[in-house]
Amino acid sequence: MSDTSAQKETADQALARALNAAKLRRINEAIGICRDLLAATPDLAGALGLLGGILGQEGRADEAIELLRAAVARQPNVGNWHLNLCALYRGKNMLDEALAAGLDAIRTSPDTAAHRVELALTHLTRGERDLASLRYREAMGREPEHPAAHMGLGELLLSVGEYGPGWMEYAWRNKLDQARGTLPKMTAAQWNGMALPGGTLVLVADQGFGDMIQFARYIPWVKQRVPKLAVGWGPEVTALLGHHPDIDLCFATWADAPPHDAYVLLSSLPQIFGTELASIPAPIPYLAVNEDRVAFWGQRLTQLRPQRRLRVGLAWSGRPTHPNNLRRSLRLATLAPILAVPGVDFFGLQKPFPDEDRATAAANPHFTDLSPELGDFAETGAVMRNLDLVLAVDTAVVHLAGALGVQAWVLVPEPADWRWLLGRTDSPWYPTLRLFRQSRPTDWAPVVEEAARALAERVK
Repeated sequence: MSDTSAQKETADQALARALNAAKLRRINEAIGICRDLLAATPDLAGALGLLGGILGQEGRADEAIELLRAAVARQPNVGNWHLNLCALYRGKNMLDEALAAGLDAIRTSPDTAAHRVELALTHLTRGERDLASLRYREAMGREPEHPAAHMGLGELLLSVGEYGPGWMEYAWRNKLDQARGTLPKMTAAQWNGMALPGGTLVLVADQGFGDMIQFARYIPWVKQRVPKLAVGWGPEVTALLGHHPDIDLCFATWADAPPHDAYVLLSSLPQIFGTELASIPAPIPYLAVNEDRVAFWGQRLTQLRPQRRLRVGLAWSGRPTHPNNLRRSLRLATLAPILAVPGVDFFGLQKPFPDEDRATAAANPHFTDLSPELGDFAETGAVMRNLDLVLAVDTAVVHLAGALGVQAWVLVPEPADWRWLLGRTDSPWYPTLRLFRQSRPTDWAPVVEEAARALAERVK
């Protein structure tokens, strides 16, 4: 055997190199290795499956599905390939195919908890909540410390109003991979609700802005048990909570955090206070914005639209990195029936403003984009105080409206986030909100038509 042939890389070695490149986010390198392998051996199952998995993570679902189908046709007992297919089919709302792939995943890898969690998500999307609960519990039986299984079960329980066990399982969110590293090494104890006379407590805005706004309602309750409260961090937190009457200090970075006796995550407060559906603190409004800015925006909106018509604020897209963003967000053009309602001036509260929606906005003579003037949520809140209605998808905008006591209509996807519960058109968290719900995943047309009819009635 020559030295050259002895040193020649095997297909398995090349696949290992591609996998390592993918883990290090050298995506183009990983794709290139897989394509080189397939150029030499088009039916190499390992390369087909790995490339399909990589492209799926990159959002290239159609290519990924084709590759993964080819991989499982040649090597049908690799559970991760079925798992990836399940997730991709679910993302495209191909729910029968997703269910079949999910069942194949647990057939080939019956003891892998992650496969049962993915199947549970598919059951949820299909409206099969009892089966989803079963799959989560099966996953926990195989891996008792599996955070995603606990978290998924927690959100399911919260969505049906089982708040006691729901908060218990929801607490596992802090052990998810995406939660690691979001907090620095804490040297103080995590607060459990005990009184700390003379103490200082740091409140951590640990999740998205919507969660921060939702759980800020508990701050007065915390203040009753701890005399000094500090909250962090970031400009949006400072803008909304920096002037809260119960907050003594708002800091931007951990380097600025004051000495403290304990810390608590804002999202842990519902569990600490034993919140049930009947005991949700809902003194509306529970947040405030600068009254001078409210007055400024009253004049500004009149300047922009001198003829006083119904004023409606719009937000139609959420944070792109949110795991459910594809289902909860839509294009501005999808709101055409709403935008066509006569007697209404629409004001865009959407930040950032998607470039692909600019043409639709420009074509509507009654639409005004306010996003360039909205520096933070406090400014958005000041605008809202001058609106008759906010109409938005499930983003922080509707939480802000609810916290300020502003009337808001929410276009809710199916499956809905846990906080909107099931089948309700109202919210015990926000009494001024009205919910317009999808009956089928991704089907926005009936929801938009219903909201358009309601808006037309509102104008009369």
